[in-house]
Amino acid sequence: MTFNSAAAIDDLDLDALSEEEEDRRRAERLPLHAEVSVESETNFFTGLTENLSEGGLFVATFSPPPVGGQVKLRVKTDLSEEIDVDGIVRWHRKDAEGSVTGCGIQFVDLARPAARAFAGVMSRLRKEPLLYEV
Repeated sequence: MTFNSAAAIDDLDLDALSEEEEDRRRAERLPLHAEVSVESETNFFTGLTENLSEGGLFVATFSPPPVGGQVKLRVKTDLSEEIDVDGIVRWHRKDAEGSVTGCGIQFVDLARPAARAFAGVMSRLRKEPLLYEV
């Protein structure tokens, strides 16, 4: 698996996607609930990931950096060691009341060790059963 930062969509507007953009948006997303630290030029915060794809991840947080902001991420999961990666905030998700509840972050210049680590995480996530017999 190759991680490609171009897989994410610039300035995502979910209501105005072209067919090509919709295809890119459909890149496999796997649920990943991991702690993530996000550092921007002016802020530092932690949040939880909701999902991971080849091009980036979603971070649930009430105070994300602005769209277009460059960030440094540190993802902590029990499926790998901590993964450090640079990213750009591409969009904010808002709830019905208009409050921001998270942001989509596109990976930028993903280094080989981080790409390998994310590929390993995605491989393990694909193998984990969603339901367990009791």
